[in-house]
Amino acid sequence: MNIPITEGDDFNNPDFYRSLWRQTTTTVALLTSAAEGRENVMACEWAMLVNLKPLRFVISVAPREYTHQLIQASGEFGLNFCSDQQAHLAHIAGSYSLHDVNKWELADFPTHPAQRIRAPMIQGCILNAECRVVARYELGDHDLFVGEALWARYDPKQRPLLYHRGKYWKLGEGIPKPQV
Repeated sequence: MNIPITEGDDFNNPDFYRSLWRQTTTTVALLTSAAEGRENVMACEWAMLVNLKPLRFVISVAPREYTHQLIQASGEFGLNFCSDQQAHLAHIAGSYSLHDVNKWELADFPTHPAQRIRAPMIQGCILNAECRVVARYELGDHDLFVGEALWARYDPKQRPLLYHRGKYWKLGEGIPKPQV
């Protein structure tokens, strides 16, 4: 099978940039938010740790998303990195919008109250972080929110849920670092 290499600079072509995007591998997070009497959960593929002292995470959310409005109003968010047992929850949270449907009614999202923020947190995750927004950057079709962790929880028994080529994956065998 001879699959051609994708290359070039046609970044306005959706087929081109989607083919590049699908080659990245990310951990999957469920982003929770609450404000204005509403709560939401959304799948957030673009979430990562960016600083240790203080502990800070960055998330990327499109302004059209209801979650964006809730984070703007509250100044906080819950970041729940999924375990490899939570693909169904990630799929529901990422396939629907609070503009159209209440996602909490589509799946049994196991939640617990947060310690320091108003948004609920998701149980069974590998890592939960309750974050206060400390910066926001407009990028174009997405905004980056930098959140400083106010409280966090890590469960060493869980394994991360990964996303690659439009599918969910489990973490495989580790590869030893080469000797230098």
